[in-house]
Amino acid sequence: MGMGKKMGNTQTLKSGTCPRCGANEVYTTHGSLKRGERMILAVSSWKRIFLDTYICSSCGHFEEYISDDDMKDPKMIEGIKKELRKV
Repeated sequence: MGMGKKMGNTQTLKSGTCPRCGANEVYTTHGSLKRGERMILAVSSWKRIFLDTYICSSCGHFEEYISDDDMKDPKMIEGIKKELRKV
């Protein structure tokens, strides 16, 4: 699958089932203490966004999403649009 093409299957690991292998062995950092570089996305020198990671322990597929709190913050979303490159 090339870059920029949408996947035919819109299911995500957030559902608890892996869209790649179909296993229900999905684990997440959602709701846990955010620590480490992998959990934070720097949008600028003074803005950071927290990420929730979902991992399938059967095939290793993983997905990351902006935390629910940051998605509800219009200033954070505007920071993303201002500081990052649109694909």
